[in-house]
Parts: sequence; C-alpha cells; structure tokens
Amino acid sequence: MMRVLVAGASGLVGAAATARFSAVGVPVVGLARTPPARPIAGVDYRGLDLRDPAACRQAAASLGAITHLVYAAVNETPGDLIASWTDPLHAARNGAMFAHLLDALIEAGAPLAHVSLVHGTKAYGVHLGGHIPTPLRESLPRPAHDDFYFRQEDHLWARAAERSFAWTVLRAPMIAGGGRGGNLNALLAIAVLAALRRDAGTDLPFPGAADAGGVMEMVDVELLARALAWAAVAPEARNQVFNIANGDSYTWPDLWPLIAADFGLAVGRPRRASVHTAIAEEAGRWAAMVRDHRLDAPIGVGAMLGESGALADFALGNCAQSVLTSTIKIRQAGFHDCVDTADSVLGWLHRWRGERLLPPL
Repeated sequence: MMRVLVAGASGLVGAAATARFSAVGVPVVGLARTPPARPIAGVDYRGLDLRDPAACRQAAASLGAITHLVYAAVNETPGDLIASWTDPLHAARNGAMFAHLLDALIEAGAPLAHVSLVHGTKAYGVHLGGHIPTPLRESLPRPAHDDFYFRQEDHLWARAAERSFAWTVLRAPMIAGGGRGGNLNALLAIAVLAALRRDAGTDLPFPGAADAGGVMEMVDVELLARALAWAAVAPEARNQVFNIANGDSYTWPDLWPLIAADFGLAVGRPRRASVHTAIAEEAGRWAAMVRDHRLDAPIGVGAMLGESGALADFALGNCAQSVLTSTIKIRQAGFHDCVDTADSVLGWLHRWRGERLLPPL
C-alpha cells in the first residue's frame, strides 16, 4: 500500500503536495518544523526539525511503512535570503537535512519505492549572473557552484543505487499559489503590496528593473503537485530530472497591469523600489487592515510573509534577461498538464480574498 511522507508539509509546495495525495486517497504523513496554518483533515502531521539527525532517526522509527518521499523542505537564512544562495553553509545545512531524513528512513527499514526532490532554476545558475542559455535543458552541465540542490541530488542518487528505489527531480521556476504559512511566496508578497497601496489610495507602479523585458515562466503550485503525484507512480518518471512549468510565458511589464487592475489600481509611472522594504514600512497599515477586515492572517506582516518580499525583489529586479526552461522532456514522458499563467495569478488573488487572507475589494 502506498504511504507518502511529505517533508516541508507546511510550506508552499509541501502543502500542495499533501493536499493532492490526500485528495486521491493516499495516506499522507506531513513533516514540518512548525504546524501548518490550515491542516488537511486525515493527514498525520508530525513536528520535526530536519537539522537534528537524532530526531530524524527517532521520527523515522515511528512513521510506519513509508513507500514514497516528497522532499520539499528548505531552511533559508532569515534576513539574508539572496546572499545565502551562494553561502556554502546554506548549501551544507540543506544538504544535510535531506541526508538526515533519507538515511533515517533507510535505517528504519522503510520500504521506499520512490523519492521526489523539488528544486528550482538555481540548478542552472540563474542567480549567479552571466549568460543564461535559452532554453534551459535538463541535460545542461551543472554550474561551477556549491548549491544544496547538487548535494541533495548526489546523496539521493547514491542511496538509490544502493537500495534500488526510484527517484525524480522536478525543477520549477517562480511558483504561484499557496497561502498562509508559506514564507517563500513572491506572488503573495506582491498581492500584499497591492492591497496596501489600495488601502492607501495610491497607484501601483512597477517596481522592477527598468529594462524588465525578459521572458519568464511560472508554475502553479497545484500543477506542480499534480506532477509530483504523477512522478510517484509513472514508470516514465523513474530516475529522471524534469523541468516543470505552466506551459506558457510572460514578461513582468505585461503581467503587472493585470495584477494592478485586479485590485482596481492604476499602474502609474514605473518606479524602482523594494517590495520587501515597501511592505515593512506599512506594517502598521497591514495590522489595521487585519483588524478592520477580520482577516484570517497574522497581524504582523513579517509573520505573514517571512522572506517572500525578498524573493519578490529578486524576481522583479532580475528580469532583464529571459529565463525559459524546456518542458519538452516531461511532456514526452507523459505529463501534459498545463495552466494559463495569467489565469493562475488572478485565480490565486481571488482565492486569497475568499480565504480572507487579503481584504475584499
């Protein structure tokens, strides 16, 4: 019987994966250092700090017969998100977290059949500057950079060869979706900024790079979750690395007016600014909005977003050059799902209002 363990079950990707597997009747155990803001009925949630190898061994002994692992956990450096991406300590910490859990499961005798890793386009060095090939293909050589993605991959491949279980690595661009409890959600940070601007009665100038004409991709988190469910059982996904995206493309200057219009805001003249700083400066306004509209959201905007504002700044400030992945490989393997990016973005804005995570219009 299939039994899935989702690591990072309270985060953006982990919560969506938990919901997807649970919705199709698969028993799910969700691991998270902090409890999910909106737990899913029937999911067996366990608190665990993956940095602690002894705690991982103790937990693994009590998880039951885990057949599938979806690893979507990440431990970022608070207040130093972008700089941490090139910090060897960050790579070592996140590489060790995955190794602690996988090794503990193997030691406990878990009948593992498949392990999935969720990574991003940093696997192609898009955060390092320099030329970015178009499109980014899974066959490209690794950049000369110590990233935790590669530490996790190497450990996974070594253990899989020893124990004969299958694996899949999914590489995603910017992710749309999620909600309360995710601290790496660039779109939610942009939505909070727009809500603050609406409350203040101002416009919503595009805050990104002046030459922001690069063509980008996005992936809806629920599409990503469907891909994880497919990869867990599809023979074609066995021992493969796949890019995963919605299937279309966008530029930020073209997408921004759609977001502004959805909030009833004019765009105004572009003005370079930090989303993270602009939101932090309006912490008092956010707290008042939470109280006045009785939002189901933290009254502290920092608790609401974590490092999401910094992630938005990176996305908007580094969009002069196109970043496009090839998703041919995953389509040829049999996963054909796709989502219109504009529909996805606007759909999440509407959903967040319906969930009272954002104020009504």
